[in-house]
Amino acid sequence: MAKATKKSSQNKKFRISITAKILIMTLLILVISMVTTTVLITNKSSSLLVDKGKDNLVNLAYAKGGNLETYVAAQKQLTHAVASNSAIISYASKYSSETSNKNELGYIKGQSDIAEYLAQLQADSNNLYENLFVTVGPTGFADCLGNVTLHDVSEEAFYTECQKNGYFFGTNVSPVTGNPVYVIAYAITDPETGEFIGSVNNSIDLATMSNDVVADDYYDVKLLTHEGIVIAAPDVDSILTLNMTEVDPDGWNEIMTKEIGYQSYNDPYDGSLNYTGFYKTENFVVSVSQPDSDFDSARATVRNTALYIMIVALIISVIIVILVTLSIIKPLKETNKTINEIIDSINSGNGDLTNRIAIRSNDESAEIGESINKFVGVLQDVMSMLGSNSDKLSRISESVGSSITHTNDEIDDVSATMEEMSAASEEISASLQQVVTRMNDISTMVNDVHVKASDQANKTDNILKKVESIRADAITQRDQADAGANELIAQLQESMKTAKEVEKIADLTNEILNIASQTNLLALNASIEAARAGDAGKGFAVVADEIRQLADNSKETASGIQDISNNVIASVDDLSEKANSLANAFIQSNANGREGVESMTGAYQEDVESVAIAMEHFADDSSNINEMVIGIKETIDNINTALEETVKGITNVSSSTVEVANNLKNISGEASENLNISQELQSEVNKFKYE
Repeated sequence: MAKATKKSSQNKKFRISITAKILIMTLLILVISMVTTTVLITNKSSSLLVDKGKDNLVNLAYAKGGNLETYVAAQKQLTHAVASNSAIISYASKYSSETSNKNELGYIKGQSDIAEYLAQLQADSNNLYENLFVTVGPTGFADCLGNVTLHDVSEEAFYTECQKNGYFFGTNVSPVTGNPVYVIAYAITDPETGEFIGSVNNSIDLATMSNDVVADDYYDVKLLTHEGIVIAAPDVDSILTLNMTEVDPDGWNEIMTKEIGYQSYNDPYDGSLNYTGFYKTENFVVSVSQPDSDFDSARATVRNTALYIMIVALIISVIIVILVTLSIIKPLKETNKTINEIIDSINSGNGDLTNRIAIRSNDESAEIGESINKFVGVLQDVMSMLGSNSDKLSRISESVGSSITHTNDEIDDVSATMEEMSAASEEISASLQQVVTRMNDISTMVNDVHVKASDQANKTDNILKKVESIRADAITQRDQADAGANELIAQLQESMKTAKEVEKIADLTNEILNIASQTNLLALNASIEAARAGDAGKGFAVVADEIRQLADNSKETASGIQDISNNVIASVDDLSEKANSLANAFIQSNANGREGVESMTGAYQEDVESVAIAMEHFADDSSNINEMVIGIKETIDNINTALEETVKGITNVSSSTVEVANNLKNISGEASENLNISQELQSEVNKFKYE
């Protein structure tokens, strides 16, 4: 108990409360989920921000390109109006038709008027035009700069295109200033005949025209030709020097193919990542670029905002978890308090099982309290049952102990009786074995007698035949008869000696009678032992009765054999006397002469026939004796086998009895221990209050 208390105190020392576990688990879940969500949202927001920036670049390029094309369209309209001006057409027509002394015809006046007109247009455009001039044929006629740039234009592209198609639009490098210009040129034609007279060239300063397009505080805007040459940019060094077909031919081909969209590229100078929105207009390509680093601040803002939101959400979640945890833990603590009170009362030896947990809610904690109350109720019922049954168990244990002691004594008596019966059975088995041995000897002797009797009968029959032959030849062959008679007398005497062997049967029969008497006595002793053994000796009593019946049957059979033997012995004795008389008479008759041979042989023949009949009866009787001996032997063998099985059974019963005795001793010890346990159980049950 002390070790258990020490272990409990150690566990309590390192115990983590459920509140702490819930808070830790909740914080981990919230932190992991919020960090994951914040990272995902930040990355997604950054990606969306970049995508939105790319879209803005495309939209801005489209807007700037559209504004530029609108502006160019207005300039085209203005230039076309100049080419359609009636005064200019009139002066140009006259100038081109006259071939001599053009100054005298007042062309100077007209030329200056047109120059003033063009200068006024240039002034109204806020000096947008790098040059605005009119040619008559390929010859310069008037310009906005006071006619200082007049020159032959027959080799210039705008002139040949106007002469061919009536107009020209495109970028060029001013031969006067060397700056990039956008040229809008229209042919001057006779309205009646359509004949080509000259051209109007409006060379717009691209820097001025694209100032609103290129100038931007946030983006890098460039204006490029369809050939990829930069013609306007904040970086003036790139103008006319940067050719995108050389820097990024694949990217430029994509721009020319898609006409509008955005690209990502690395700056060729510093390698930084940039995004470009582009728009291909009729005359230009507008690109609006922005470095990826411009989004860093936005990304940081998104990241910080997400972090602030995560922290606020985490704090709110922790507060909610604490409140919810407390609402869960409070009833659990009350439940734990009640359980500890019950445990303390049990440890103090006065366990109050009537105490119950108060249920004040309708949630899982209430279900736990109800389950504990049910458990305590069941425990109360169990203790009540144990209290009532522990006394019964003690009484039963005492009764079992006394019964086992009494049974053990009786088993000791039965074991002793079984040992005596086993010894008696072994003695009977030995006696039966002697009987079997003697019966084997008797069977052998009877068989020998039977063989000799049969042989003697055959010999007697031969003697009878010889007597008949002697009788027939007695008269004529006296000498032969004497010799034969002597031989027959010798054989007869030998036969008598053989017949005397039957007297040994009488001796053996007496031996059987003695064994039968001993067997009968042993059977009586066995019956007495079986009666003493009670139910355990019933099987042995049956064997003893069989042995007694065997002894009686053996006695009766031996008596029968003795009667037959006496009759055979009497017949043999009578036969022996007659044979001796016959031999004596034969000897006397042989002396008296031939006359008495016939009568003597006749009498001898009758005697030999009597002997033959007696020997046949003797052979049959000996055969019957042999059959009875064999039957007795088989019966004794069966009884001996049954007796051996009985001895084995008695041995097994004796062993089982010893084992039962040992088991009863063990049961007695366990019953004693059970009594001690029941008393200890009663002592423990008394510590509880269950009523």
